[in-house]
Amino acid sequence: MQQFHVAVYEIVDDPSLDSIISWSKSNKSFVIWNPKELFKKKILKRFFCCNLSQLITQLDTFGFVRIKGSEHLEFGHKQYFVRGKPELLKKMRLQAAMNRMKKSTKEAKARAESEKNGAVTVRGEPWIIIHAEDARMRYNQIFEPSSIAKMPLESRFRHLRI
Repeated sequence: MQQFHVAVYEIVDDPSLDSIISWSKSNKSFVIWNPKELFKKKILKRFFCCNLSQLITQLDTFGFVRIKGSEHLEFGHKQYFVRGKPELLKKMRLQAAMNRMKKSTKEAKARAESEKNGAVTVRGEPWIIIHAEDARMRYNQIFEPSSIAKMPLESRFRHLRI
């Protein structure tokens, strides 16, 4: 499978797609002229982008930013997405990898610091940090036998009798 940023470069550079997506006048960004056609023709299907939000998330991962002031969807990169210079894409990939590593290191340090201060990290999306005492209380609420379980079955459904 082709790498995302390289494939985006090739799609933007393809003159047959200029009515849908093309380079901007500055040659340092690209404009999506017709997002519906971009997905209707399944141009981005090979990147597993089925909608615009997935595309924007992928672009953000590689350091692209939305160019403000444009009436169309325009995205650019600070340094490494330039028309006629595909060799810069290697640096873009390295920078994206470094940014991901920095982000995960920062998150790991924050989790370690919070656990050191007596918090328990519960894995989920997003990370939820609760103190150990709260975790014990929630555990007891969930797994402690309730008064309903001690009630006879017919008493629990009394309201349903006709």
